[in-house]
Amino acid sequence: MDSNSNRPGSFESDETYVLVTGTNSGLGFSICCRIIDEFLTTRPESKCLTLLFTTRSAKKSAETLSLLQAHLNNSAAKYATSKNRVTLKPENVDLANLLSVRALSRRLRASLPKLDAVILNAGTAGFTGINLFKALYLTLTDLVNTVTYPSAFTLTCSGVLVKKQTSQPDEPPLGDIFCSNVFGHYMLNHALMPLLSASETSPGRIIWISSIEATSKNFDLSDFQALNTRSAYQASKHLTDVLALTSELPSSSPWVDTFLSASKTTTATKLQQNGTAHHAPTSSRPKPSIYVAHPGICGTAIMPLVFPLFYAMIAVFWLARMFGSPWHTISTYSGAYAPVWLALSPKPVLDAAEDVYARLGGGKPKWGSSCDRLGRISAVRTEVDGWGYGGVVGPAVLEEDKRRRRKVGAKDLTAEEKLEFEELGRRCWREMEELRVQWEKLLEKEEEAMGIVGGL
Repeated sequence: MDSNSNRPGSFESDETYVLVTGTNSGLGFSICCRIIDEFLTTRPESKCLTLLFTTRSAKKSAETLSLLQAHLNNSAAKYATSKNRVTLKPENVDLANLLSVRALSRRLRASLPKLDAVILNAGTAGFTGINLFKALYLTLTDLVNTVTYPSAFTLTCSGVLVKKQTSQPDEPPLGDIFCSNVFGHYMLNHALMPLLSASETSPGRIIWISSIEATSKNFDLSDFQALNTRSAYQASKHLTDVLALTSELPSSSPWVDTFLSASKTTTATKLQQNGTAHHAPTSSRPKPSIYVAHPGICGTAIMPLVFPLFYAMIAVFWLARMFGSPWHTISTYSGAYAPVWLALSPKPVLDAAEDVYARLGGGKPKWGSSCDRLGRISAVRTEVDGWGYGGVVGPAVLEEDKRRRRKVGAKDLTAEEKLEFEELGRRCWREMEELRVQWEKLLEKEEEAMGIVGGL
């Protein structure tokens, strides 16, 4: 890498940089594998990829690196291309530890010229098991709906807080699932804005991983961190939906604009004044795009099941697919399709796919990995409570949306519901930004006390 490697735009044409969080197993690992395969098969030989992947420990990172390297070797041989086109870089971060998040941000900002995409996959569900008898009854009486939306029989923990983040006496409580699934990623993305905005012609992409199970009934604005509910996982995923889908609305723009801009913290200001900041200000550059996707229903360890029950679950997933479910991707590699499509597709392709709804008076859609009975995978729009298909009022207007099986009890979007969703988005963005500013002050103060002067 030459001396100009940290200049914004230096590698816009030849190098792609992608960061994926939560990759030691399951969907995150499969996202990395799929990124490697899609890049090797769709990009010219002259193009290179740097794939950064995170786990919570050095041991897990080493194990994941070994597995990804083996996958890269096999894929390069399979597709008759050079494995040297892909560089794998492990990183460690605990999304429930905000000092760890800031440390990762500093490392990346010091070592990378840009980021083309960040896929926010890491998180925790808080599931402790299932109500087996209820699961059996519901599966026998309404198989497809039950195994697509299993919250009715899952057992979860409630009110769990992260460990104390700082030594500051005024530190507010922080929910573990909220921080791991949403707020840790939110803080990470904001800290990485100089990298996501570094390209003058192709701004970065922020891709939230949501869930097909995210519904409005699980989210309560007065319990923003979902500390008083048994549906904290579903609430956190609905929050990511709301944030992503309202990110381009005028009503949310005052807070979205500050999120998509670099922080003016005390330490950062000092570094800029001293001429030691790594990246130029981002205010004049194109802002990153925000997307949301889900993997459909695939078999992962997110639900703690003994092996006989796990394989029984997979068998039921196959039955649901045969009975017409569009969401049972079953394998995590298939589930990775939509997030990787959003990360690597040319921007005009994504714009054309989303503009269909904008022209009909809507907005951004939620994307999902979908699978037909023959196992053919595609990225499709997903119906969202309070937002419908891409924010278009009334019944589905695209033929592919009309044909897709809906959730039992789903209703067409009304104008009143859309306005309520937009207002919810505005209030959620405001709450997130207020939390971010509050925590940045606390964390910067803590780092100064620890003698950390790198800033953000």
